[in-house]
Amino acid sequence: MPAAPLPVDELARLRELRHYQVLDTLPDPSFDRLTRLASQIAGVPIGLISLTDASRQWFKSRVGIDVAEIPRDWAPCAHVVACGESIVCPDMSADPRFADNPLVTGAPKFRFYAGLALRTPRGAIIGTLAVLDTKPGELTSLQVEGLTTLAQQIVDELELRTAYRELGALRAREREFETRLLRERSDEAQRLAAELHDGVGQELAGISILLGATINEARRTDSALVPPLDEISRLLTHAIDSARRAAEQQGGFAVQAGGLAGAIEQFVRRIDQPGGPRIALDAAPIPPGCLDDSSAYHLLRITQEAVLNARKHSRGRLIRVSCGHDEGIVRVVVRDDGVGLPDDIGSRPGLGRHIMAYRAKKIGATLTHASSAGGGLAVTCELRAAALDEDGAIPH
Repeated sequence: MPAAPLPVDELARLRELRHYQVLDTLPDPSFDRLTRLASQIAGVPIGLISLTDASRQWFKSRVGIDVAEIPRDWAPCAHVVACGESIVCPDMSADPRFADNPLVTGAPKFRFYAGLALRTPRGAIIGTLAVLDTKPGELTSLQVEGLTTLAQQIVDELELRTAYRELGALRAREREFETRLLRERSDEAQRLAAELHDGVGQELAGISILLGATINEARRTDSALVPPLDEISRLLTHAIDSARRAAEQQGGFAVQAGGLAGAIEQFVRRIDQPGGPRIALDAAPIPPGCLDDSSAYHLLRITQEAVLNARKHSRGRLIRVSCGHDEGIVRVVVRDDGVGLPDDIGSRPGLGRHIMAYRAKKIGATLTHASSAGGGLAVTCELRAAALDEDGAIPH
């Protein structure tokens, strides 16, 4: 039995087939429905979605037979790939291409065969939509047209799935790039904040010491420069405090220095001042290793946004802030005793909620807004992290 010759574009055709990543995949109901429909249109018991690999014919979907693949040398569909067009053969035993094929001379003794080419948008034929019978047969022009449409539908489905897969891979690479970029920006912010705190702050402190000695000497000699030097000293002290305060407010720097709980405590201490609602804090230290710097930074920013929103909009008298780690979940909650959740908040979320939702999504956290028992609003952000062992440590 002469095997079907290889097409001139065989290497490119195989690359095209493997690009779809469909070989040896599990059965798929959507393809099985198309195969059953093909056998019904043709009025035959056997239908196949047949893909021609280098040395085998593999069936993505099959109706009426049990085998999953056959050697390529035996495959009628290999002749479709070789000649570059669909084949309708009324009686395989009378066709020299198939007459001595083991599938014709022996079980199951095929007679009728129609293979509709699965032609990709780039022109490669990767296999066929095949229908077969153990007795001779014919197809009407309407049947051929219907089967050709189904064959194109199969290729369109493969194209769509490939596009979705590539889009998913592209989005994953984008997320990886965004995470890396954020980490680099965060690292740069830490460096600048540390330089502001430990570099500029220390240099200003050194200048302040020298200025203090100059002021003492000016006072000893009753110099007229004492008042302006005192003013310079006041401005310099203010600059030192501003530099260190700005550095400590840099979220990433605060998180690295004191962890998430320490950074939240520092933030609360800074804004809990007379004239606004009282802020109560219950912050349990998060065990080292539970959170990476990027996740901790975003959780801090979500907490800050929730507290600032509560101060501005809740009209409450008390804001409770809590954070902790429990059974592999890092949880921060900001709860107030104010006016609660407006009925139409879902239809007009504000900028603050958008920002919090964006940050939560970036780190895979769950963010909820809910009315508190007894009134007010509770904003909860939960992130799955490492669970602790019996000794309260991160398992290795």
